[in-house]
Amino acid sequence: MTKCGVAGLGEMDLFVIDSDSESYSGTSDSEDQECEFTDHAQSILSSLDESIGKIDDFLTFERGFLHGDIVCPVSDPSGQLGRVVGVEMFVDLETYSGDIIEDVNSKQLSRVRSFVSGDCVVMGPWMGRVIRAFDLVTVVFSDGAKCEMLLRDSEVLKPIPPFIFEDAPYFYYPSQRVRIVHPSVSKSGTWLSGSWRASRDEGVVSHVDVGLVHVNWITSVANVWGDRSSSPPNFQDPKNLTLLSCFPYANWQLGDWCTLSAGHDGSLPSEDRKCSRYSQTYVVAKTKSTFDVLWQNGSISLGLEPYILAPVSTPGDHDFWPGQFVLEKLAVEEAAERQRIGIVRNVDALERTVNVKWIVPVDDDIVRYGSDPTEETVSAYELVEHPDFSFCTGEVVIRSALNIDKSEADLTNGTMTVSRKSLDTSSGFLSCIGNVLGYKDDGIEVQWASGVISKV
Repeated sequence: MTKCGVAGLGEMDLFVIDSDSESYSGTSDSEDQECEFTDHAQSILSSLDESIGKIDDFLTFERGFLHGDIVCPVSDPSGQLGRVVGVEMFVDLETYSGDIIEDVNSKQLSRVRSFVSGDCVVMGPWMGRVIRAFDLVTVVFSDGAKCEMLLRDSEVLKPIPPFIFEDAPYFYYPSQRVRIVHPSVSKSGTWLSGSWRASRDEGVVSHVDVGLVHVNWITSVANVWGDRSSSPPNFQDPKNLTLLSCFPYANWQLGDWCTLSAGHDGSLPSEDRKCSRYSQTYVVAKTKSTFDVLWQNGSISLGLEPYILAPVSTPGDHDFWPGQFVLEKLAVEEAAERQRIGIVRNVDALERTVNVKWIVPVDDDIVRYGSDPTEETVSAYELVEHPDFSFCTGEVVIRSALNIDKSEADLTNGTMTVSRKSLDTSSGFLSCIGNVLGYKDDGIEVQWASGVISKV
């Protein structure tokens, strides 16, 4: 009994045992001590379980999902699966002085830097990924002079203590005091007000953005179409680049830095108004999201709380989704030209059956509906995912050359037409590279780099 009691104690609790005691020999006092130790250990374990439970509750509350994530109901993990098709997020923001702005829609937030490592970008017909972004820092001096400096090396401009943000995700930020270590950086900088003087070696950062971007170019629309196109230089002015991103409002996490859009009508703390000449930066202090889910049976649930959903990391090979393109599974001896293409209407996850609308292939690999498209319920094991018409939410796509000069449904403004003539300008290619938003009405919905959303 004694061994059990001591084993249950934490290391910090062993000091209560009197090592000089001679009564630890089976007397009634000893038995009382043993009971006290056992009760103490049980109390510690109970408190530990309670703490773990609170941590689990917190993690569940903060659990987030992204567009395209596969989920299942916590109450029925073996039932039908769902795919996240919509995210709504509200955040609490904290200022550097500790004030809180509550319940801000994440769509009103903007990133502190226009480009960061990992971003997909478009320039002309080319698409690439950002390797590194170099800061363009604006410093205001005590006499009112202002200088803009491109920093390739963080050693040339040193922060001066005390630091407002101890764990800042960026080396430079507005309202930060800095010292110019190498005068050459300010001498060669752009003076927005005043001119260079050796005595101007300390100031305050008023604005930071990206001044130069190192891009790894991946492919071009021209190359995909069979033409030759030389890749542009790797170092680019950010003004020449277009960010390729479809759901930026759904990716905010605790600790992220952001700015507020000009249209935000929330009241700002008075202390922050005093620093209005500097770009105001906030830290995401809390997030709360709800999710819209498309289920396999074709129904959609709106505004679901995260705690009722569980992530599914490995769906089966025969789990299909409404709108997905599939192929009929043929026996080895059957001719490939007889293989039918279909679009999933809905799935019965319990019966493992799929309602499919069959379509037919025609010349030039263009797919259109037959004169009498048919719907049929088949076993999920009789279908395979179409290898060429398989698109994931968020995936980057390039418009096919066959799709040029074809009108398509513009979901924001009537119809749109992309022609080869429109590609005479660099900006014309912004309608040829985009992100998949999902399946829609027997096609796919794409948000192009131009900002236009269309069904293709």
